[in-house]
Amino acid sequence: MQLLEINGKKPFVHQSCYIAPDVFLIGDVRLRENVSVWFGSLLRADTDSIEINENSSIQDNVIIKPDSSAAFIGKRVTVGKGAIIEGVFIGDDVIIGMGSIILENTKIGSGSFVAAGSMLPQNTVVPEGSLVIGNPAKIVGKVTPNHQKQIEESWRKYFIMRSKYKSVTKV
Repeated sequence: MQLLEINGKKPFVHQSCYIAPDVFLIGDVRLRENVSVWFGSLLRADTDSIEINENSSIQDNVIIKPDSSAAFIGKRVTVGKGAIIEGVFIGDDVIIGMGSIILENTKIGSGSFVAAGSMLPQNTVVPEGSLVIGNPAKIVGKVTPNHQKQIEESWRKYFIMRSKYKSVTKV
């Protein structure tokens, strides 16, 4: 893990977090309890802040780079592999599918499910409990009990993986 200070701001990582060895955390990044950030990810907060809250997971090769507004990620959020996120607000209990692109000033309400490969343009507003699919993304309905189960299973899976990886020994 590389922690870099810029503009007098340095990352804060709660001791319970798991951060993979090749992750870069730059500037005003705040990782709360039990967050995991996986291999190859870059969280670059050199123009505005990044805050990731409890039990959230940032999977492999994710880029989070706010520009004109902060990136806020709520509790129990899973950001899928290869996603690109700018300055956004993501509520609690959300899945951002792998390969998704979430552009500046987007707001995603709690309990929402963004399908893999979705692209949300700037200033998109997603109401709570929405199912979002496509490029450009469209709200196609409400989250079903199956989606809710996937959201719950995803954050719990990475909560457990975080614990396992915190005890991994280099060989």
